[in-house]
Amino acid sequence: MEQELKGLGLSEKEVEIYLISIKTGETTANRIADLVGLPRSTTYDILEKLRHKGFITTFVKDKKTYFLANNPEILLTTIEEKKKAINEELTNQKQILIKIIPQLKKEQNQINKKPVAEVFEGKVSISNILDEIIENADYIKIIGSQKNAIKRIGYRTERFRSKRKERGIRVYQILEESKEARKEKENTYTKIRFLKSIEKSRDAIFIYNDATVHLILAQELSAIRIKSKEYTQAQEINFNELWKQAKK
Repeated sequence: MEQELKGLGLSEKEVEIYLISIKTGETTANRIADLVGLPRSTTYDILEKLRHKGFITTFVKDKKTYFLANNPEILLTTIEEKKKAINEELTNQKQILIKIIPQLKKEQNQINKKPVAEVFEGKVSISNILDEIIENADYIKIIGSQKNAIKRIGYRTERFRSKRKERGIRVYQILEESKEARKEKENTYTKIRFLKSIEKSRDAIFIYNDATVHLILAQELSAIRIKSKEYTQAQEINFNELWKQAKK
């Protein structure tokens, strides 16, 4: 029986004092100390440990503290209560972890994360990168000439607009002051401002998440995508300043 009690997490002295307590019933620390042959202070400390573990109950009678071994059946209830509390705590910890995993993943390797620059060429590659922006963007900020984009990319601009609206992605656009640009209408997901100075721009900039895409609207289409949190934050600052200057 002593070994089984040790298996419940009791030390050898705790087992000894617990078994004495069962035999004596309600009694004082002094009497238990005499029975086991230990100093009163040591016995008292062990009784306190047993109390915290649920094996012993204390009460005061005639201004004296008495110790009483709990009914063995009560120990089963205590264990079940501890099990319930542990399960609840683990469930709470699991829910907290599920909640913060996306944030933790965003922070993963951020300090050592180096900027990545990629070059894309040709209409097929440009079409693919526009699709990739739609698939991954939480929101998009765009600067560029609508007229030149339509001229160089053609139907892909309409495809981009349509897919973006389907996914409900918010976009903030700074466009040139032109007839083509004015056809773009504002709605719940689209905010537009106009800047005359970018009318002849051959570079459309897409800012989203932690990436910036420079789409070069030359005779041969090409794009440079820079994946960098710091670089993209700088581009957003530039965009926001232009947004203040642009007109509705």
